[in-house]
This record gives sequence, C-alpha cells and structure tokens, in this order.
Amino acid sequence: RDFAETVRTSGDGLLTIVNDILDFSKIEAGKMELESQPFDLRECVETALDLVAPRAADQRLDLAYVMAEDTPPTVVGDVTRLRQILLNLLGNAVKFTERGEVVVTVAGGPAPGAADCELRFSVRDTGIGIPRDRLGRLFQSFSQVDASTSRKYGGTGLGLAICKRLTELMGGALTVESEVGRGTEFRFTIRVGIAEGSSAGRRDLRGAQPPLRDRRVLVVDDNATNRRILGAQLAAWGMASRDTASPGEALAWIRAGLEFDVGILDMHMPEMDGVTLAREIRAHRAAAGLPLILYTSLGRREAGAGDGVFAAHLTKPVKPSLLFDALVEILAREPALFPARRAAAAGPDAGMASRHPLRILLAEDNVVNQKVALRLLAQMGYRADVAANGLEAIEALERQRYDVVLMDVQMPEMDGFEASREINRRWSGETRPRIVAMTANAMQGDRELCLAAGMDDYVSKPIRVAELQGALEKAAGRAPASPPAPAAGAGPAAVIDGAALASLETTVGAAAMDELIGTFLEDADALVAELRRALAAGDGEGLRRAAHSLKSTSASFGATEVTALAKALETAARTGHLEGAAGLLQQLVAEHAAAARTLRAWNHA
Repeated sequence: RDFAETVRTSGDGLLTIVNDILDFSKIEAGKMELESQPFDLRECVETALDLVAPRAADQRLDLAYVMAEDTPPTVVGDVTRLRQILLNLLGNAVKFTERGEVVVTVAGGPAPGAADCELRFSVRDTGIGIPRDRLGRLFQSFSQVDASTSRKYGGTGLGLAICKRLTELMGGALTVESEVGRGTEFRFTIRVGIAEGSSAGRRDLRGAQPPLRDRRVLVVDDNATNRRILGAQLAAWGMASRDTASPGEALAWIRAGLEFDVGILDMHMPEMDGVTLAREIRAHRAAAGLPLILYTSLGRREAGAGDGVFAAHLTKPVKPSLLFDALVEILAREPALFPARRAAAAGPDAGMASRHPLRILLAEDNVVNQKVALRLLAQMGYRADVAANGLEAIEALERQRYDVVLMDVQMPEMDGFEASREINRRWSGETRPRIVAMTANAMQGDRELCLAAGMDDYVSKPIRVAELQGALEKAAGRAPASPPAPAAGAGPAAVIDGAALASLETTVGAAAMDELIGTFLEDADALVAELRRALAAGDGEGLRRAAHSLKSTSASFGATEVTALAKALETAARTGHLEGAAGLLQQLVAEHAAAARTLRAWNHA
C-alpha cells in the first residue's frame, strides 16, 4: 500500500506539472479561451476551500472565509479558472504555513466605468513570509523565492505566474504583501457579469432571519478571526452573540447564570478542548436548556464528540448555509421547517458507498474538475479511477468492469459523445456501465444530445452534491449490489427528499397530507407484496405493472431511493433481464421500510 500510494502521489505531482506547463503554454500562445457561464460565487469559494481543508486539518490550521454582504451571489464568468486561481493561492498558503490560519475574503461592487462587477479577493496566511527584496521573483515563470524553499516545499514555479496571467485575462490584477515570519497576503481582482436572479438551490441568507432574530449565542474559540467572522454572521441574522477565547471564562458566565439559547464551541483550544468544555457545561445546564454545536477540522472524528453531548457538528471553514440550518434545526422546531432539516444534511452523504458500492470511472480532461469530482466522491466513500479523454475511458473499460462512467462531454482525442457511442456498441446488458454526462451546457437541447448519444443520465457543471448523489443512486438501482445496511446515524434526508414533500404539502394543503400519506403507505405496502408475488411466480408483466405504479407514487412523496429501485425493476421486467431482480427487490423492501418510517414521522411532526 505504501508503494502504491507513493506511485499515486508521484503521478499526481507529475500531472500537476504537465497541466501547469500546458496552461502556461496556452497563455503564452494567446490560445487560452475563457468561458462565460453563470455560477454561484459562494459555492465556487467553498469548493476550493473544501479541496485544501484536509491538508489544513492535518496541520491543525484554522481555515476561514468571509464574503461581504453586498457581493452578488451569482455572477457570469469562468468558474473553472477562478477556482484554479483560488486553489493555487490556498495551496501555497497552507503549504507555507506551519501554524495559525488561512483566511479568504471576498467583496464585490460595480467595476469603475463599466456595467460589469469587480470582484476583490484576498488570501491571507500566517506563514513563513517572503523577504521584501525577493517579492519581485514571485510571478516570474519557473521561479521560486530561493533554492532551499524549492527543495523543501517542491513546486514548478509556474503556479503564481499562471494565476497572474489568468487574473489579467479576466480584466483584473494580482498583487502581494508579505512580512518574514508574519505571513503573506495575496490580493486579486477580476471582472465578471452579474447574473439575473439568484443561484438555483441557494437560499438568500443575507439580512435578518425571523427564526433566529434576538436569539442569544455563546461562541467559544481561541482564534480571533473565527470569532470575528462568526460574530458578524450571527449579527447579520439578528442574533446577539457573546464570544470568548477562554473556556474558563465561558464556564464562569454559565455558573453566573448568564442565559444563552445555543452555544458554538471550537474543538481545539489550548486551555480546554471543546468536548471537555461541553461536559463541564452539561454539569450546570441541561441539553434542553443550552444545546451545543461543535465545529472542528474536516475529517477528524474527535474522541467523545458523538456521545450525545452536541446537538450538531460543523466542519471548518463554517459555511453560512450549514450554520443557518443547524441553528434553525435546534432553535425553531416546527413542522414547516422539515425541509430545513433536509438542507442541513445537504452535504455529501458519507454512507453512500457502504449502501451502494459502485466502481466508478471519471472521464475528465480538466485537472481542476478532476479534483472537485474526486473530492466529492471521496466524501461519499468512493475512490474513482480517472481517464483524461474518451480513448482512455475505453481502454480502462477493456481492463476492468465499471458500474458508472462519469463522462465529460468536451475532451481532446475522443469526446464524450463519441466515447458513449463506442461504449454502447461494444458493451451491452449487465456488462455495459451506466454513463452519466457531465457538462457545463445546461440547456434542454444539450441534455437531449447527451441522451441521444447513448448516455443514461446528466449532471450539469459546476457539479452539485444533490445532482451527483441522485445520479449515483439511480445507477445503484440498476447495478448489482448487496442489500444496504442501515447507515449509522442516518436521518430522514437519507430516504426522503424533504423539499419534494414540502412542495406536495403546499399543493394539496397541510390538512390533506395526513390522509394522503396514509393512503400512499397502504398502497405502497400492497404494491411491494405484489412485487414479491410476481417475482416468485416469474410473472414479468405483473412485476412491471407493480413496479411502474410504485415508481410513480413514490416520486410524488419524495421517496427517491424507492423510485429509482422501482424504475430499475420495471426496466428489468420489460426487457426480460430478471437475473438481478431479487437483489433489487431486497434493496427496495429495505428502502421502502425506511421511507415509511420517515413519512409517519412527518405526519406526527
């Protein structure tokens, strides 16, 4: 394993060098073409932070970001190149910082003398710093500050040169300020268009929020930047916060009888860690009187953090949307907020791979998109293989079988359309992988082109967690897999789409939901029984009819897993390929039972 990891790490390093040289060559030759697509600015920044978070966590660095209130949520530009600049600057900041913090700030306003928007970014660290007389070498090609730095930290010396050129191509500039031993701050600007409306799926959390207004929050964190960012965000929502760097001072406030509605505790503090502090607080205040939220580094399962002391867990950097959902979940327990519980769990489902084991091939030529997709898949428990174009994808399929191919549409040598047609020509039935298109072209006609080329599903770029998970759930419905074990700690969001259920309630009215859910559950139980009977009797037509009915009704109630499995059974019955039907039915029965429990909970919420 150690040798294999060495080979993989070395390969990643070589690919980074090759991609840097290719990007720089394109820029030098004047062949770098920028895209102009609407994208969610906050999501772009958060995705870049997510990619460097594991390394920051390993080094015990605090990672944070803040976005000015008046920054437009949706802009028009090249999200891939912007993310590339942020990744490069963040990667350098984490690499050259041994202790302290890395902070990203974003602000935006009208560009001088233009109708466009000028976005202003800052990436600040508390790292080793750069001598003033060597700052001029930073943006030179194949150059680093000194040979010893190159030997210790590695790198091509191209990253910052590429970032500078990209910012200039986007109508901006890149500058740096640094002090040896105190840290470095890179600032850059770019010009973008302002998209009409807000991003799909992104709620507007600017300004006071009625469910949170006037609530009192205790914040305990030894990092002043984190306290300042949290305090500003809570104040913007109309909450009153009191913060301290000292767990001892926080305990003194509790003992003195100061009242708080919720507490937010950092995990790593020198005087006392977050878990120990929480247990001390519990000696004076019950969970019902003061629910607590723990926030800590990504990927760390802190000892004792999961024993019921905390009402919620958040990872750094704290995302405003997840913080909002956690606070609403704790402070505003009303049936109408059930969709917020869905949103609170809208991050990657860590139990996906254990419930739906899939062999995944990612066909994508862009290294930034590769890293984003691989990171999302890793957070779901998957470790995918990568092909850089359609030809490599075909060669990979010749070597071994895959359940899913995530297929980029625009690739060199062989694009996604041609590769999909070739896969459909050479593989069929159970040996053919499910092909999921990935493309920035999100128009209806583009989707039809993908399906016409033999692709089975479609995910738009930038990749959204819910879309990718939905595509993999559909793939799991047709791929042979062992019955899923119940996910530890899985909540309602694992089996029911709360947004779909809330939409149905809005349509029919809250008074009718109890009767509708009861009728659906009775009908679904009967259909599941009919599926069992038809499969045992070899009745293909009966199996198809029951699966079709269950698919239709389950979709209306947001039972996404049941819908996908019923569809897979319907397809198997229609085509006569019933070899894997027993396994699919077993999965469907388990998912239906879980969905039924969730729907009954909704009825009593």
